[in-house]
Amino acid sequence: MKPHIRILAGAFLLAAAQPVLAAIDIQFDYSYDSSNFLSGYGNRMSVLEAAASVFEMRFDDSLSAIVSSGSNNFNTIFFNPSDPYGADVTLSSTSVGAGVIRIYVGGANLGSGILGLGGPGGYSCSGVGNFCVDAESRGQGTVTGASADDYALWGGAISFNSTSNWLFSDTPGAIGAGMADFYSVAVHELAHVLGFGTADSFIRLAGGTSFTGANAMAVHGGAVPLDGDWAHWLDGTQSLVNGVVQEAAMTPTITLGTRKDFTDLDYAAMKDIGWQVAAVPEADTWTMLLAGLGLVGFVAWRRMA
Repeated sequence: MKPHIRILAGAFLLAAAQPVLAAIDIQFDYSYDSSNFLSGYGNRMSVLEAAASVFEMRFDDSLSAIVSSGSNNFNTIFFNPSDPYGADVTLSSTSVGAGVIRIYVGGANLGSGILGLGGPGGYSCSGVGNFCVDAESRGQGTVTGASADDYALWGGAISFNSTSNWLFSDTPGAIGAGMADFYSVAVHELAHVLGFGTADSFIRLAGGTSFTGANAMAVHGGAVPLDGDWAHWLDGTQSLVNGVVQEAAMTPTITLGTRKDFTDLDYAAMKDIGWQVAAVPEADTWTMLLAGLGLVGFVAWRRMA
């Protein structure tokens, strides 16, 4: 059985505290950060955690545990974040805790114009009873195939361009001209891992040149135009962040020296693909949870029998 098909796409760039009481827990694994691009740098890891909080504080899904034991074996497959164009990594008999999404992160020379690559991992599975079905769905609905209306994952991988001129700060005002905002790129790549442009439930709604999810259409006022790769909004697509107009986070580019937050439209699309998106936290809640603290591409793996 072939466990996955690998799809890789990149887009040209123009230009620490864990939250508490989160329903999902995004856990970063630096095991394959062989160049130490992130590991060992507290400020870099803190900004990455802040990006994860964007989703941890809004997603209410309950993901069941995956427990490999005995004859039940769940093998995870993902690209090496320090060598994303090389051979995939396969880890045998993997277990993932309830609510946990494990993401392998690191840095590599991704080439000119690409700041990041990210996407969900693949898997192969063998076991008795419903083990493999339950491991794939993690207690959610239909997550694969043409009728998918929900999404679940064990995790995935993100690689950041180690040669880019990065700003590692949670303060937008610190972004200098010609600098790439690490926070913005991390949020964007995390959304790809979490299914934007990669989930079957997204692809089901992305026919032609537009996205037709009901929540996204309600926010946008109609079908939302997609970029040619069908994995991003069309460049220039606008939405709101706390009532302020901003280009959506999930367009394929970012202007250097600027920050892009996740917008109402971006969240609406995540709801359309199956995430249970909660209301915006109060301002003081954001402050409490975050205390201590050109774009992109995507990589997706599709399981194939």
